[in-house]
Amino acid sequence: MSGLEQFRSLVFRDRELQRRLLGEREAEAFLRLVVETACERGIVFTVEDARAALQQARRSWLERHVL
Repeated sequence: MSGLEQFRSLVFRDRELQRRLLGEREAEAFLRLVVETACERGIVFTVEDARAALQQARRSWLERHVL
């Protein structure tokens, strides 16, 4: 399981963590917060990794709901 998958799983199980992340509205600050929060929990990936995953998730959502 990749670091991003580990972190995603952690976030889905932790309501407080979800609230903390959803509180950040600015995209770049959100990505930095994701990476910092993951690192605090021993999960390592880069801002670029997080950005790519976010872009892929957006594409997948659009393909399912719009196209």
